[in-house]
Amino acid sequence: MQDSTENKVAAKSSVVVMLCTLASRVLGIVKARVIGSVFGASGVADVINFTFNIPNNFRKLFAEGALNAAIIPIFSRLISNDDKKGSARLMALLCTYQTLILLPLVIVSYIYGEPLIAFFSDFDADKVALGARLLPFFMIYLATISISSIFNGLLNCHKSFFHAYLSPLLFSLSVIFGVQFFHPYYGAMSMAYATVIGGLLQGSYSYFMLKKYGYSLRPAFDTSQTQFKPLVRAWSQVLISSVMQILGQMIAFWFASSLSQGSVTALSNSMIFWQTPYGIFYNAITVVSFPMMSKALALGKKKELQTTASSSLLHLLTFLLPSMILLFALSRESVSAVLQIGNYSLSDAQLTAKVLQYYLLGMVVVSWYGLMQKVGYSDNRYSQMTIIAGVQTILDIVLMWAFIRLGYGIISMPLANALSFLVGLIILMVVLKDVYPLYKDKQLGRGIIRVCIANVPLLLSVTFYHSLNLDWYTQGSNVRTLSYVALLGLVGVLIVIVSYSLLKIPFLQVLISKKRSSNN
Repeated sequence: MQDSTENKVAAKSSVVVMLCTLASRVLGIVKARVIGSVFGASGVADVINFTFNIPNNFRKLFAEGALNAAIIPIFSRLISNDDKKGSARLMALLCTYQTLILLPLVIVSYIYGEPLIAFFSDFDADKVALGARLLPFFMIYLATISISSIFNGLLNCHKSFFHAYLSPLLFSLSVIFGVQFFHPYYGAMSMAYATVIGGLLQGSYSYFMLKKYGYSLRPAFDTSQTQFKPLVRAWSQVLISSVMQILGQMIAFWFASSLSQGSVTALSNSMIFWQTPYGIFYNAITVVSFPMMSKALALGKKKELQTTASSSLLHLLTFLLPSMILLFALSRESVSAVLQIGNYSLSDAQLTAKVLQYYLLGMVVVSWYGLMQKVGYSDNRYSQMTIIAGVQTILDIVLMWAFIRLGYGIISMPLANALSFLVGLIILMVVLKDVYPLYKDKQLGRGIIRVCIANVPLLLSVTFYHSLNLDWYTQGSNVRTLSYVALLGLVGVLIVIVSYSLLKIPFLQVLISKKRSSNN
């Protein structure tokens, strides 16, 4: 009975996260559309996307990823023990020390902006100067979003998933309206001002939602008799892996900045489209499965971890495989319908779609790598996970360099990404075979076959569509093209739903059961 209740709670939480993430990704695409329509794929757009990527990568250290991996388990224990005072004090300590770390970064970005942009890019002097003006504002955004992440992590611990995943929408809305209405007055700096305002709005909303649980924002420095040091140790163990992944992404953007104009923008925009289905389904599944796996190993229930990992891998395949097929088939149509407006030309859209297609080839592999990495973290194998992350990152960089030298251009980045993560996944399967022998999981194997068969109708449908050689999308972004993309996407989704229902694919059945139980 308890397991059934936990499954229902997990399903409900996954759906909440999924819907909020969907809204966030849609707004992310709208944001890219607005920026593209205003700045196109010009040198200014390249500078904006490149410069924003710097704090965006730091965000993975201070606002998500490594930090959240440490926050959630420790705060969950404090909350379960009803230690409200300890939890509130720990939050105050985290916010204080986060601020002490991030403020110097803002100051450094203001004083040394030009040499930093010049070092990390291959831009000319005018572009470097623009990047230097933008960078301090983007770093202020990093500070606000990092504190907001602490608030959102606590909201998750209190199972307030809706508010935790709703607050990022305020940031996207701020950027959309700021750039759209104020770029005639401030040019590229409209992006900088809107980013700061959006970060403040997101953090303020999360804080006010958190206050009802008894938390208050105040300076704190004394870490004695708190869980601050264990939290920092846990964070530092994951930090190295995150730093290496960030380094790999920054090098990818550096390589892109050395290619033809528009390459950085194509790389950045393709990742936005790729992140839409990936972020929705990967977050929805792992945000629930990760603590379940950690709890299972803590209780010595290895079989329970294996069951959770197996079902999570299958769920990722269930959603990401049709997402990959559908978005790959409609990549040109989707990008043109959303971004091809104003200064963003058809050739810009086609380049973005081409990069996106190659990124999509590795979507399932990247998600499985991330899930298996969390299996390793659940077993406290931080050092092994760090070594494997290092191998994957080094291989990614080497392959990018090699493919560029061979003349593959901008598609070198997604090709290297897919291959390096595939090698990383294979290594994880070997290293973690004593915890979860994935290659021996017959139930997972049967599930993989069923999911692949269930996607055959979708694959045949998109193949037929491509044989028609239609070019309606070349007209660019307008109501007609957006409607066609939405209609084709809906048809694809309906084909998948029917096929999955006939073959009784597990995760779809969970959602249906959840809906029925709520109706009853």
